[in-house]
Amino acid sequence: MLSKVYVRVLLLLLCASLNTACVSGVILGGTAATTAAFDERPVGQHFDDVSIATEIDARLIAEKNMPSRWVSIEVIEGVVILTGYLPSQSQISRAVFICRSVDGVKDIDNQLHIGEPSTSSLFSDSWITAQVKTKFLNDALVSGISVHVETVAGKVYLQGVLVSQAQRYRAMELTRSVKGVTAVVDLLRLRVK
Repeated sequence: MLSKVYVRVLLLLLCASLNTACVSGVILGGTAATTAAFDERPVGQHFDDVSIATEIDARLIAEKNMPSRWVSIEVIEGVVILTGYLPSQSQISRAVFICRSVDGVKDIDNQLHIGEPSTSSLFSDSWITAQVKTKFLNDALVSGISVHVETVAGKVYLQGVLVSQAQRYRAMELTRSVKGVTAVVDLLRLRVK
């Protein structure tokens, strides 16, 4: 009998030979399904948010003179949160315009900075993000999977949907305890029951 992994690889190869869009659909669907299992948003909303983020990312990458590698996109309940860097205000304005043109976007929280990150800042921010995620994953109250963590110049952005105010406070407390954190931006939402 064929293993599940072997069957999945065969299906991906078959899709690739038939249609390259199919592969991205399989990968996007697999990623969304995995994270949706641990997310507090309804599954349909989670898939919509992942689709919006993917569409924005593709449009930013396709944009000429847009160094989108420094931009992080998170979508929660149709609200787009942009963090990171772009070299100029005109590029930031263009990125926001592109976000507004995507179906399903309800609002945009633009947290982009003008400039380019230094290599040391990128490493430091990655280290801080890893430390915060580790604290979340090891905590009984806060889920390291349902809270997205993004760090820009030592400022940590917490994004996601939680079930209680206690989880929100604990996430903030754990984040502030990490060395190198200069500020914590609470973009967390509570699930509406």
